[in-house]
Amino acid sequence: MAFEGKSQGEGRPAETEGKTQTGRRCFVILPYPASEEAASGPDFDAVYEELIRPVIEHLNLDILRADRVSRSGLIHKEMIENLLEADVVIADVTLGSPDVFFELGIRQTARRAGTVILRHAKSAVPLAISGMRALDYDLDARGGISRQQVIEDCRILLRTHVRNSLDNPSTDSLVHTLMPGMDVSLPGRIIPERRYISYRVGPQGPKPSKLIELVTGDIADIDDMDVWVNPENTRMEFGRFHETTISAAIRYLGSRRDRHGFVRDDMIARLLAQRAGGHQLRTGVEPATALITEAGMLSRSNKVRLLVHTAAYQGEPGRGYRLIGAYRKCVSNALAAVDAENRRFGVSPKRALKSVLIPLFGTRSSGESPHERAQGLIQTAQQYLLNWPDSRIERVAFLCHTQADLDLAQAALYRMGLRAVAVPRGAR
Repeated sequence: MAFEGKSQGEGRPAETEGKTQTGRRCFVILPYPASEEAASGPDFDAVYEELIRPVIEHLNLDILRADRVSRSGLIHKEMIENLLEADVVIADVTLGSPDVFFELGIRQTARRAGTVILRHAKSAVPLAISGMRALDYDLDARGGISRQQVIEDCRILLRTHVRNSLDNPSTDSLVHTLMPGMDVSLPGRIIPERRYISYRVGPQGPKPSKLIELVTGDIADIDDMDVWVNPENTRMEFGRFHETTISAAIRYLGSRRDRHGFVRDDMIARLLAQRAGGHQLRTGVEPATALITEAGMLSRSNKVRLLVHTAAYQGEPGRGYRLIGAYRKCVSNALAAVDAENRRFGVSPKRALKSVLIPLFGTRSSGESPHERAQGLIQTAQQYLLNWPDSRIERVAFLCHTQADLDLAQAALYRMGLRAVAVPRGAR
């Protein structure tokens, strides 16, 4: 049974086998034959090894098997976390196992899409899911078709459904179909460590490759990007020092502070107010406007050379700030401002501003889905680098502070047809 962490074979490796650490995950729920009668059914080790695992590894996903969860701690808690957070869940309902249905119910309630149901071709459809689509599979030769060909046909069908769940996540949950608009929000799990995942833009050539990157961790730890982009509001008013926004973090980190950490010179706010001029106090600036300022104390602590403040949010009395409709232009205008700065003084190639850090902003705002927002931001950066091959910008990195941010960004890049590449540390 899945919650007891049992495996079907002796000496099986832990559930981490075959993990490629891509950040995109498939969680597999298989029944555990608890009786001799049930044991006469399909060999679920063979279902996993010959059908499911080759498909998932071909799609470059991490794979975890529910009945091989091996880490210490509460197995129930870990199981539910996997059910809620996995990009795709594959559930085999062949035996009508209560454990499988319990886990499937959690997944169908928590996630609108990303669930694939399997069953053996000779098994009956359980009444509880008779209205849901299940993929039939078989591992035995039939009608003159070899066993290997039967398995390959099943792999092709499973691969298509898993890819559709990733690239075009239409609703496949019976719960969400019957109760549209239901939302189960998960708390953002912070990623503490900094790491880069790189994607090459355009073909390789004599010039340095352009890269789209995802960087995880706290923005305060980033110290290798020339320019930071600050998604600000149209009035160019910073967040308060102790707020949890990127705006507040940049304001505080860029300020001059005493030995107790108290701000003595609000440098970034002062520089931005000077740059925005009287418009800041009257009507603000046009949405998607990009203004450049010096980096204040960030130049010492994080090696930031310039800040680009872009008007990404617009305020409305009584309703707060909302993401502007043309939020994609914030990315292209910010990159254009960096290129203009590079051209302004004829900066030498060695001194050019080559790397830009952009927070993954707007994904929690109402309107478009988070997936569409993340893809809109990243695709705009990709198109800019492709459209302006002479740009001195070589790296555009999107900050993914939480696991949810990273999942959104990786899914967007996958849909865009980009795959992660290895970049030597010295080349970054």
